[in-house]
Amino acid sequence: MRAPFAHLPALGCALLLSAAPPTSRAGPCVDLALVLAVDGSGSITDAEFAFQQDAIAAALRAPDVRRAMHEAGVVALGAVFWGDGEFPVQAIGWHVVLRGAGGEALASRIENTPRLVFGNTDIGNGLWSALDMLAEPAMCAVRSVVNVSGDGIETIAPKRRRVVSLPAARERAMTMGVTVNALTVSNDVPGLASYYAGSVIAGRGAFVMDVRNNDDFAAAIKRKLIREILPQSVASLGDGAR
Repeated sequence: MRAPFAHLPALGCALLLSAAPPTSRAGPCVDLALVLAVDGSGSITDAEFAFQQDAIAAALRAPDVRRAMHEAGVVALGAVFWGDGEFPVQAIGWHVVLRGAGGEALASRIENTPRLVFGNTDIGNGLWSALDMLAEPAMCAVRSVVNVSGDGIETIAPKRRRVVSLPAARERAMTMGVTVNALTVSNDVPGLASYYAGSVIAGRGAFVMDVRNNDDFAAAIKRKLIREILPQSVASLGDGAR
């Protein structure tokens, strides 16, 4: 299904999204709304955080990812960097990519965002914040996806102020009809991919991709974006061919 405004330039799409009345969802829908929810907790060093930023930006610029976005139609992309749930996430608002054109602005924002998140591994906080973006009144999408990346399990600790739990965030995703996929870096936590498969991902066609070290993250995030962005019929054909 193609968005009703697929003939408009990317800037026009962005204006349509931002200018929609707060009480109405009747406006045009994008083909895909995708939020990258990136781990910025204390287990991620500053060097690893910067590496993640560069890898995601490079993936958004990659020709095969741009081809996938062209195939998808009109794609709205956003990002949140999450960490301790007692502090705000770093959110990068919606950027609309029309037929593969317009992703450079988001790539530049991601690679140049200074780090302001640290602390506990509150995956639920990151997922909930991504869902808040998808629930914005101006957002309407045929498909909604959250791409969660992380290197640890949810922090469970006593004597903390109230934070959003991972089960609550996952339940909200399922209620909203959002697909939650994951990319795990499991060099320090054996079985992390299984944990994410059982406790994080949700929705139709949800999947986990696992890498054992940060050196493999760049290639994996590119493959993951292609799989998420392509229309489901095309992605299925690609999986069968492999």
